[in-house]
Amino acid sequence: MAVSEPVRVRIAPSPTGFAHLGTASTALYNILFARKQGGTFVLRIDDTDMERNRPEYEALIYESLRWLGLDWDEGPDKGGPDAPYRQSERVDLYREDAARLIKEGSAYRCYCTPEELEAERRQAQADKRPYRYSRRCLLNPPDDRSVFAVRFKVPGGEVTFTDMVRGEMRFDADLIGDFIIMKSDGFPTYQFASPVDDARMEITHVIRGEEHLSNTPYQLMLVDALGYKRPVAYAHMPLILAKDGAKLSKRKHPEANLALFREQGYLPEALLNYLALLGWNPGTEQEIFSFDQLLEAFSFERVQRAGARFDWEKLNWMDGEYIRNLSDDELATRLEPFLQNVDGETIRRAIPPLRTRMFKLSQSVDYLEYLWTDPPPPSLDAETAQRVRAAVDALRPTPWEPEPIESALEKAVETSGVSKGKFYNPLRDALTGKKVSLPIHYAFALLPKDKALSRLERAA
Repeated sequence: MAVSEPVRVRIAPSPTGFAHLGTASTALYNILFARKQGGTFVLRIDDTDMERNRPEYEALIYESLRWLGLDWDEGPDKGGPDAPYRQSERVDLYREDAARLIKEGSAYRCYCTPEELEAERRQAQADKRPYRYSRRCLLNPPDDRSVFAVRFKVPGGEVTFTDMVRGEMRFDADLIGDFIIMKSDGFPTYQFASPVDDARMEITHVIRGEEHLSNTPYQLMLVDALGYKRPVAYAHMPLILAKDGAKLSKRKHPEANLALFREQGYLPEALLNYLALLGWNPGTEQEIFSFDQLLEAFSFERVQRAGARFDWEKLNWMDGEYIRNLSDDELATRLEPFLQNVDGETIRRAIPPLRTRMFKLSQSVDYLEYLWTDPPPPSLDAETAQRVRAAVDALRPTPWEPEPIESALEKAVETSGVSKGKFYNPLRDALTGKKVSLPIHYAFALLPKDKALSRLERAA
């Protein structure tokens, strides 16, 4: 859609748990749109849930987004013209706007107890009708109570807005009951704080997950009642779904945890590439995109409406492609945090066989653990032990590099009269303690010669 004013977009994650994959996905789409339009990306922290907020969770949001290279222009840690950027520090603004709505007759105090509201819901259920608040505190408020929440007086009618993914949207506000905007503890609900902040921070385009689509009419009625300018447009992006088709859940699905991908050694640029394709189709066969290429290709016209299933297999393939395209120096640098027991020179020598076998960096630990962990010797029968001794004899005079080792072992295999697999498997077991390893000549060459031969001799 045409954009005629300076673009300002935002994300507003809650620091109530680990950083969510959906937060990264939403941030990416916001940044792609903002950067393409020369606009501003704002990070706002929705921390009004005082019981569940934790400063360490807020720190995880910053850390995870920066690991992905998704930096922001304004935010709690950077400041900006609309500071503060934590909602807990903006409560006076919400109270001010709530008081104005009450004064103008667009909101009212609700003194109902949880028990009274539950009785209303049960009655609606018994009458087989959708529940809407009865407006009892608007029509006949009690005069003997002091604890209250603030409800918005829904004006009814139709709420319409433009969605850059779904087109023109229409909601019947007559089906919406008066809803709470300020809780009895003095803190705002999400439905109130979010649109107030968007308006005061002059957010032009609200790009967020599909789960917020139904919230939009509530929020637009509030914006209109307060006399604020509406956002130019909304874009409700498709949900990321788990393999079972359910919405990705922090409690049920490990892939929801953004930190997991860093811990397991997925490359941030590969994860970004994959996230971009979850719900967006470039319209071509291209699947590998640099950030600049995404910036050039992305548009909301090609965003799908249906949810996109997270596919580990596809991500693993993509991350493997990125790993294979790294230079030796860059790959060595990225492997170092995972291989702290291995010196830099050995890591460099391990790169050729590792590069073609890894789809994530943490797999290097499985392949190279034998370098710092002495495996128990395998139990061998006499015939196998004899072949192991033959390997020792063949390797003892051999220069300790992959090619000469490979040549010496192949001659030993030929002399033994057995298959390569039958000859190499006990060597691999004695050397690494694993059934799967790097190619045998690399596995030997990476270990000091005396240590490698010692393990074979001990096994034999």
